Amino acid sequence: MKIQRDEMMVLLNNLHEEDPSFEIKTKLKIDEGDVPLAWIDLKEDYAEVRIISESEYDELAFEHEEILPNSSDYVTSLVSAGVLKLKTWDEQYNKIAKEFRRSIYERQRPLYVSFDTNCFINRISYHLEQHVGRGAFVIADGVRKELFREVAGKYREFELRALVHKDKRFKNFLNQPKVRERIKKIGKAEYDRFKRSVILEEIPSETGDNEIAEALGDFARARNCDIWLITFDKTMYEISAGFGIKPILFEFPRVYEGTKVKTSWESACDLIYTMAVIFGFINISGLHVFGIWKGKNPNDWNEESVLISPGRSDVAKSIERDLNILRELKF
Repeated sequence: MKIQRDEMMVLLNNLHEEDPSFEIKTKLKIDEGDVPLAWIDLKEDYAEVRIISESEYDELAFEHEEILPNSSDYVTSLVSAGVLKLKTWDEQYNKIAKEFRRSIYERQRPLYVSFDTNCFINRISYHLEQHVGRGAFVIADGVRKELFREVAGKYREFELRALVHKDKRFKNFLNQPKVRERIKKIGKAEYDRFKRSVILEEIPSETGDNEIAEALGDFARARNCDIWLITFDKTMYEISAGFGIKPILFEFPRVYEGTKVKTSWESACDLIYTMAVIFGFINISGLHVFGIWKGKNPNDWNEESVLISPGRSDVAKSIERDLNILRELKF
């Protein structure tokens, strides 16, 4: 049974009815059972999420670090879902929202916000949009090219042989994108969503920090506007400032032992989706959610679909029933 990202609340509601507290598990130590990545406790109007630390994750995942996600990929799954906030997240979003609200009499030059490639992978564009509402945005085409360029390739049979021998679920990885490519597909989907959702100008540029920053600088001079560029890259921060762009540097937070965060049900849904995609599959209360599987096609990626394997037939039937109702309401 396929379920799309925007339908994940159906899954969460069914999990809540059975038990509001559950673990998200996956396979990291090949000779042992599934291990928990996160513990979710669903309250009436929010969710509590407890997550393992980066050091704990490294200890679990070192055996197959070239095939399975590393600790930075693990953090990406948390940030992309909105479960883990970046340093200065609220401060910077509030500052941008305030500037967007200023009238033409209060601001001499119009403001555009731009993003680097990692902002789409970590869905900063989505989280900012939720915070500020309307605004003007400009993206250099080099960012799109970096997102849509394949770099990691697909899994081959010889790479998976040892894993498949221990756990048949890894058969689903064959001829499917590797970790880095799957993470970029999250960014691709977010880029397409963002493009449909906001006022966005795309300007020509090649890939590379200098080329992207130069294109944005030329746009700012031609339009007599200000551009604030959100980036994760200190080099890009320095380069863009040299082209007259105001850079805003975001840094990843560290995840320490015992980290517990309060978040929304929507972010809990996004966490299930992002972890399924980044880790390939996850196990939630006996339900196996696959982010990749044999035959997953471009349309499945565009629709942000995951596959639920009926390991728990009772829950799966209830999810399928509710999905059918939701899809009838959509149309």
